[in-house]
Amino acid sequence: MNKFISSTFQRLFDFESISSRLIVYILLASSLITLLGTGYQLYTDFRRDVDQIEERMSQIQSSYLRGIVNSLWMTDLRQAEVLLEGVMQLPEIEYAEINSPEGVLLIQGELIEDQFLENRFPLRYTHQSEVFDLGELRLLASLNDVYARLWERLLIILLTQGIKTFLISGFIFVLVQFLITRHLSTMARYAHEVTPEKLDAPLVLLRHQRKDELNEVVVAFNRMRKSLQDYYHQLHSELTRRTSAEKELLGYKDTLEEQVIERTDELRSANQKLREENRERTQAETRLKSSLQEKEVLLQEVHHRVKNNMQIISSMLRLQFRNIHDEQLATLMRDLQQRIQIMSMVHEKLYHSTSLSHIDLPDFISHLSEELLSSFGITSDQVLLNLDLDPVSLNVNYTIPCGLIINELITNSLKYAFTEGRKGRLSIKLKILAGKRIFLTVDDDGPGLPPDLNWQNSHSTGMRLIHILSQQLKGEYSLKNNNGTCFELIFQE
Repeated sequence: MNKFISSTFQRLFDFESISSRLIVYILLASSLITLLGTGYQLYTDFRRDVDQIEERMSQIQSSYLRGIVNSLWMTDLRQAEVLLEGVMQLPEIEYAEINSPEGVLLIQGELIEDQFLENRFPLRYTHQSEVFDLGELRLLASLNDVYARLWERLLIILLTQGIKTFLISGFIFVLVQFLITRHLSTMARYAHEVTPEKLDAPLVLLRHQRKDELNEVVVAFNRMRKSLQDYYHQLHSELTRRTSAEKELLGYKDTLEEQVIERTDELRSANQKLREENRERTQAETRLKSSLQEKEVLLQEVHHRVKNNMQIISSMLRLQFRNIHDEQLATLMRDLQQRIQIMSMVHEKLYHSTSLSHIDLPDFISHLSEELLSSFGITSDQVLLNLDLDPVSLNVNYTIPCGLIINELITNSLKYAFTEGRKGRLSIKLKILAGKRIFLTVDDDGPGLPPDLNWQNSHSTGMRLIHILSQQLKGEYSLKNNNGTCFELIFQE
């Protein structure tokens, strides 16, 4: 018992223990509740005392005010003074005075400066339905006694609540220490002292056997001890088996090291062969890159020379037929020059392009259409050029036929759709369809094709060239009259 009491006092001043923290929480909670309850009780007491004073003021108004008014009307100041002395006999009334329009008439008591409740009552006399203002009655009620009673109540409540809280907290502390904390300490000591070699002794608490939470903890603790003991025996057995296996592995160590040395020599030899092969492949790759670079330069030079030769051919044709007076022959020569110019333009684009086999088709079409409008001397005020071109990179084998088709279509539109200064619109669309198919449309808003024209069997060089080039592209093509002439071509690269 003495040991328990000593341990209890030690834990009381050990603020890390559960019991001490429990006491602190109980004290804080009880103090807070006590303060709130005390504050509410003091407030209700204060309001009750103030209501009593205000009730006395109401009694003065109902009992004394009429007599004072009559005395002042009759100018009987002695009677008014007697009534005022009667008012001063009431509790908490410390000061009373009667003021008239001319000044103070009567005063009873001493004027107080603080902690008071003031009421003013007008003094009016009614004579023959006429109201006369005789002044006012001023009353001051002292609150000193009210505050003194509140302080006495506060001290009594705090003292009684403090003693009650201390006793209850001490009782709870001892109860918690006896029922819980000391057993937790026993469990902690057992847990600190337990080792794999000391798992035979079970955990036992010094108390009567009860089926409560502590008993469940003890049962769980002992089950865990038993599981650990079984696991320890399994580990010990496994460790023994692994030790034996390690001894066997050590027997294979020397043999394995010899095999590793042999395999390392083989890998070193193979690695040397791979390095030599890699060096030979690197040299071959360098030679291939150099050869490819030379071929790219040669191919660029070929494109450049082809372009120059075509320009020379175009210039020779221009010089040869410069003095021709036959208008039909001059037109044929101009169309021939324009077609040569188209092929020259393709090779020029290839010469300046980073790719030696593909051309940016929208850029080519834009440049071609502007060249044709300029060659016919047509401005944007006369023919509005609308370009709706999706980004397409086309092989040179498809670009030349496509460019020649566009050349023939634009040339026909400029020749026949916008004659005699007629204004209009020329549209070129280039779209990418599903399956990597290319859709090309050239249309104008001119008068359209003659109704009796069989364009599929036309003997016109331009029409025949359009047929041949469209078939060369393996495309599907059509020529329609739709508020003008509209040519559509679908092909796949």
